[in-house]
Amino acid sequence: MLNVYDFMKNLPASKRLVVNDLLFAEYKCPLSETRYDMWTHHNYFVYVIKGKKKWSSRDGEVLAREGDCIFVKKGAHSIYQYFDDEFCSLFMFVPDEFIRDTLLENRVALSSDNHDGSLPPIIRVQTNEMLKAYFLSFLSYITNADNSNNKLAEMKFRELILVIASGSGNSKVAHYFSGLCKRTRPSLQSVMESNFNYPMSLEEYARLSGRSLSAFKREFRKVYNTTPGRWLTQKRLDFGRYLLDQTGKSVTEVVLDCGFKNLSHFSRAYKEKFGEAPLRHKKTSEQKV
Repeated sequence: MLNVYDFMKNLPASKRLVVNDLLFAEYKCPLSETRYDMWTHHNYFVYVIKGKKKWSSRDGEVLAREGDCIFVKKGAHSIYQYFDDEFCSLFMFVPDEFIRDTLLENRVALSSDNHDGSLPPIIRVQTNEMLKAYFLSFLSYITNADNSNNKLAEMKFRELILVIASGSGNSKVAHYFSGLCKRTRPSLQSVMESNFNYPMSLEEYARLSGRSLSAFKREFRKVYNTTPGRWLTQKRLDFGRYLLDQTGKSVTEVVLDCGFKNLSHFSRAYKEKFGEAPLRHKKTSEQKV
């Protein structure tokens, strides 16, 4: 599955600034598909300059238009494209540890409540003239300035974290920041429960969790008493059954939304577990309504 951080970092002919794991990039959409499933091991902000695009996850969706800003927590999500207008935006990627270090070093007082577990992975950021000016000034900085001064560039990234954390209108993002200050890496359970319905590889899940592949597999066995592959298949099948029962989505749509790569694999595994084909189950469920 596409890693949006790696994609932006290596996108040719784009304006961007890379300082260690920090990344600021201007993005003019060249993609042609309506939906893309993506994941990222670093959080990111998006400021939309022109057009619109929809970010979606299992827990909700956010439509971002011109002048809007959103915060996307690290993990997996889907992006839906609209082709009635050109899309142009600014992306800023900030790792957990950079956010945590910035807040602790500047002694920013955040709420003591840790709501990270209940926060949606995609959060709309309240924009004002200061925030809009910040993004446009950063774009001007990477366009015209000598970008070899890493210390100055880091200060530009820290500025955004401090503005968001200190403002009164972005409590959800601030709560997420507060949670980062209390831990060094996410729990394996939170990573898997939040992202199981996307077709990520085990290497990608391990990278997202901040663990090596071997450490990821060992810890997974201790936590779930099974292999990641078996757990993912069963979890996705149960979620697929839920979608068939509770939504009006087609079987093809359910396949995409529960993390299977193709219809035949889903149908075979579904019938093996539940004793009937998913289409038959859907029709039976609809008749009961």
